[in-house]
Amino acid sequence: MLVRELLKLPVGSQFSGYYVVEYVEIKKHRTGEPFLKLVLSDKTGTFNALWWKPPKDADLTQFQKGDVVFVSGTVEEFQGNFQPKLKEVRKAKEGEYDPSKFICETRYPLQEQFEELLLKIDSIENPYLKELLEKFFYDDEFVELFLRAPGGKTIHHSCIGGLLEHTLAVVEICETVAKRFKSIDRDLLISAAILHDVGKVHEYSVGISIERTNEGLLLGHLYMSCEMVSFKIAEIESFPKDLKTKLLHCILSHHGKYEHGSPKMPKTLEAVALAYADALDSRVKGFEEFIERQLGGQKGWTKRHFAFEVPIFFDGEIDYGKEETNL
Repeated sequence: MLVRELLKLPVGSQFSGYYVVEYVEIKKHRTGEPFLKLVLSDKTGTFNALWWKPPKDADLTQFQKGDVVFVSGTVEEFQGNFQPKLKEVRKAKEGEYDPSKFICETRYPLQEQFEELLLKIDSIENPYLKELLEKFFYDDEFVELFLRAPGGKTIHHSCIGGLLEHTLAVVEICETVAKRFKSIDRDLLISAAILHDVGKVHEYSVGISIERTNEGLLLGHLYMSCEMVSFKIAEIESFPKDLKTKLLHCILSHHGKYEHGSPKMPKTLEAVALAYADALDSRVKGFEEFIERQLGGQKGWTKRHFAFEVPIFFDGEIDYGKEETNL
């Protein structure tokens, strides 16, 4: 059973299913007997659960973050919050479950999106920027990584193909900005939008769950994106130094603020436009994904979002698109 379906069950209902362990803690009753507190998930949502009365001979230390487990239990609530009690928890064996249950894919066709991105690259008139973009997106090895990469781990575009979806959305926003503000260097802005997150192909690994790589944790995608772009620029004869500086500044500053991870604040028209375009797409998508995980297709208020620091209200209809057919 998917989390989205589980969240709709009435109190007292029986359920079972395969889920990824997001958090696990061994706690003790007042009597000293141990029990297990878990946070479990699949690609449709997350829920808290308790294994209140495990068998006395159960090895509770075997369960780790990232494990796939089979659980069965009863739907219950505690202080108005959904908190099932589990009757059985066991590690699942490889081949026992469908891995596609845990990582979602972008709802938009990958090939169509990629073709749109190539059209944007073809529209670039600056020969140096165009050659730079082609060095990335005409490279089959890089494209394979790029099309599979997520846009994030939890906050936004946390799905296979999420990086492409996010990149194309930021490009489209930047196109609108460039049409409105004629002083902006359109080629520079669109090129920066296409390249701003290329380091994410090395920041994340995708298996049963999305995890940050050691390289991603130690360096981060802003640095890695700049490094990758710099290496490609070095292969282009007579690439203008001032153009390289302005492009790298856009990438380094695209999180907008020091406290958001940018080593530099935006200091050019193109950099500030990119930072706001990136923030707009990531925040709106982050709201949408959180609504889906929390409400499971229902209407009302979510819990407080840990990053956005507010609960979110929703009374519309979620379009699950092709994701609904891939469950």
